[in-house]
Amino acid sequence: METSSPMIRLNKAIADSGYCARRKADELIAKGAVTVNGAVITELGTKVNPETDHITVNGQPLQSPPKVYLLLHKPVGYVTSRKAGKSQKSFYELIPEKWRSVDPAGRLDQDSSGALIVSNDGDFIYKITHPRFHLPKVYEITLDRPLNPADIQQLKDGVRLMPENKLAKMTRVEPVNSHRPTYQVELITGFNRQIRRTLIELRYRVLGLHRVSFGPVRLEGLGAGDIRPLTETELSSLGASLLALPAPE
Repeated sequence: METSSPMIRLNKAIADSGYCARRKADELIAKGAVTVNGAVITELGTKVNPETDHITVNGQPLQSPPKVYLLLHKPVGYVTSRKAGKSQKSFYELIPEKWRSVDPAGRLDQDSSGALIVSNDGDFIYKITHPRFHLPKVYEITLDRPLNPADIQQLKDGVRLMPENKLAKMTRVEPVNSHRPTYQVELITGFNRQIRRTLIELRYRVLGLHRVSFGPVRLEGLGAGDIRPLTETELSSLGASLLALPAPE
């Protein structure tokens, strides 16, 4: 399996290590206090690979932060982005300061909630989100009206989405509530806003979208806005799931 080359800004690499905040890191870079692979760097915006480049600050090697693997229960109303608009809230507001260097494994839009895996391990994020190795993700969706049998079959057969020009399929579609049009669906693909766009094509409106699991990691027991480390069992299961996936065509 290929690995990623996580090139990031030098000030972010310094901040992620816990040495100081990004603004202070920029000051250190401008003063010539930072070297990368033996060369003094003074240009702000320089990109580095923190996993392979040797970085020093004031003559001392930059220490890599410990790897963290977390599960966040993202509530509705938060964007999965570090930068939020003026009227938006970033999911980073829910993450304790000591873990702010993490990145999300995929996204949940502002109107969606549920399981979001985050980590500061770029290689781990790459592996569990790479298009060639999609892990199944399960969602509970509430619609404006019940699905008819023909549309359930269409969701399983696939709906062609543009501009990807690829079939977006749901590997499982099952009703979960007899009193309202709520369904549990499973995806192994991951196009942008796939569920909402697919159902719009079939003339349904999604009233609620909640991710209940990401691969073997389940959300149950974690309250909205709460976060916890992944267990060793979950991490092992994620690794085993990737190895067990069929070779991509």
